[in-house]
Amino acid sequence: MRTWFSVREACDACGLRFERDEQDDYWLGAYTLNFIVTEVVFALLLGVTLLATRPDPPWTAIIWMGVAQMSLTPIAFYPFAKALWLAIDLIFRPVTTDDFA
Repeated sequence: MRTWFSVREACDACGLRFERDEQDDYWLGAYTLNFIVTEVVFALLLGVTLLATRPDPPWTAIIWMGVAQMSLTPIAFYPFAKALWLAIDLIFRPVTTDDFA
């Protein structure tokens, strides 16, 4: 990663390009991973909160905490989703000579 939101074009050490083939749509998998993680974290936090505060959960606080969590988790997980997607892609599509800059 160059910055939190910017990916380098290629690895400095080996030259592996981080965007493999599908130039515009390559990171759709990373977006999906990020979305799944955000939803799972929300579901877990909601379940724990509902169990801990039953029989009268604080719905206003739950809604505001949910809004904050659903806004911050994708930002915090963004670079990890990109790296994880590249790793998954490399497992299913091994490196070829075309993948190097």
